Amino acid sequence: MCDLSVLATLPQREVAAGLAEVIKYGPIYDLAFFDWLDEHMEALVARDLAALRHAVVRSCQIKAEVVGQDERESGLRAILNFGHTFGHAIEAGMGYGVWLHGEAVGAGMVMAAELSQALGGVSADEVLRLRRLIQRAGLPVQGPHWPAAEYLQAMRVDKKAEGGAIKFVVLEKMGSAIVRQADDALVAEVLAKTCASQ
Repeated sequence: MCDLSVLATLPQREVAAGLAEVIKYGPIYDLAFFDWLDEHMEALVARDLAALRHAVVRSCQIKAEVVGQDERESGLRAILNFGHTFGHAIEAGMGYGVWLHGEAVGAGMVMAAELSQALGGVSADEVLRLRRLIQRAGLPVQGPHWPAAEYLQAMRVDKKAEGGAIKFVVLEKMGSAIVRQADDALVAEVLAKTCASQ
């Protein structure tokens, strides 16, 4: 059961952080939902009850569909971690609690989308559209400025890495995601493009 009235008690920063986990469902699974989010982001930020209800219901449906197809986490379910590989590195590097989880995932989704483009999955315009949507939610769209080696090291010790091999959730196209590895040099290029300059 989801009591939407609880959302009225949260600071705006927490609402924005929660929206990161809603936004991810569009690019990884449901292009129509992504379009809906693009049309209704201001209503969500303003905590319009009808918009929140639709966003919560659709998010629960998508998660149930994905988990239902992969109950034992053998493949598809990993797409729910879109933006999280980069995001967990930000959380670890900043110290837990400095950035909220959703804030780190917001910036992480931009990084993952840029990596997707570099791998031939989505266009620059689609990356820009996602970036703007994340920004409109009130979330950061750039990671902290650290050397790529620090990000890579943090990602290698992430719980989702296997034997030091970093697994990235990337977009094959908008509305569809897969898990794959990427060369460190390519990841470093993406980081240089998506991290705030000092």
